[in-house]
Amino acid sequence: MQNDFLNELAELALGSRLKRISEKVMASAAEVYATFDMAIQPKWFTLLALLYAKGRVTIVEASQALGLSQPALSQFCKQLLAEELIEVTVGSKDSRQRQLQLSKKGVHSIEKMKPIWRAVEKAAKDLCEESNNDFYRALLTFEKSFEKQNLLQRTKHYMDKAAMNNNIEFLSFTDELAPYFEEINAQWINAMFVLETIDKEVLQQPRMHIIDKGGKIWFAKHPELGIVGACALLNKGNGNFELTKMGVLDSARGLKVGEVLLQYVIEQALAMPVSTLFLLTNAKCEAAIHLYEKNGFVHDKDIMEKYGASYERCNVAMRYVKKTPQAN
Repeated sequence: MQNDFLNELAELALGSRLKRISEKVMASAAEVYATFDMAIQPKWFTLLALLYAKGRVTIVEASQALGLSQPALSQFCKQLLAEELIEVTVGSKDSRQRQLQLSKKGVHSIEKMKPIWRAVEKAAKDLCEESNNDFYRALLTFEKSFEKQNLLQRTKHYMDKAAMNNNIEFLSFTDELAPYFEEINAQWINAMFVLETIDKEVLQQPRMHIIDKGGKIWFAKHPELGIVGACALLNKGNGNFELTKMGVLDSARGLKVGEVLLQYVIEQALAMPVSTLFLLTNAKCEAAIHLYEKNGFVHDKDIMEKYGASYERCNVAMRYVKKTPQAN
């Protein structure tokens, strides 16, 4: 048997696979109608069912309820009119408004089809739930995800991310780079808070307080702006690491350097013997907190109780939860 090339393409051919299975399902539905001598096309089904349930609707209302374009709906109406299954009337208040309803023949046809529809519904449930699957619920979730952010929007996101990753270079800590660590972090801390004693100690002597204690520091280097970002992992012992002192210079704001740097540091942390990855921050840092939440951090009371006293400004504690792949 010849291999199905769409299996090799996997999610890349999502649209083609959905189209293929949709065509197969519609063709099988047509066979059902033909087998039971029903002169109905599957593509008319939702409109006929809507008119049977609602009685009378306008073209606009039908378009919105079924998620069909008005031109496509108008085409179906012409076909159904030709089969004398529906009637089209002019609105009493607005002569430009056309209202649809089933004809007597249409009502009779649906009454005759109802037993078939019930059997088709059971057959469709069998297909959706076979092999302990819940395809229909998964499809509803997929539709919601698509409405929230469609394929184009998601593609642009990953193209932007790829472009940024190609432009940003990540550098590990060296003593020569230590001044950048202090400059970058002192800038954002002074802008929002006051440098605490612990801040000054760590920023002025990062090797002693971070590197020599088993921690890590990375820098983000922009091809034109130079070193603009920094982030550290502070070893708290027993596999617990604090993601700390992450900042980006004002000159690089808006370039998504912070997000790329955060994702890079998370990747590095996951490759280390880290049992718990956490961070401490302040509720005033709304943009940063949103970024952390977006990238897998969740608010954690236990982390707050255990480590929150490290900084006077700390009133938010978060722990990283490793994401698991999900079908969508």
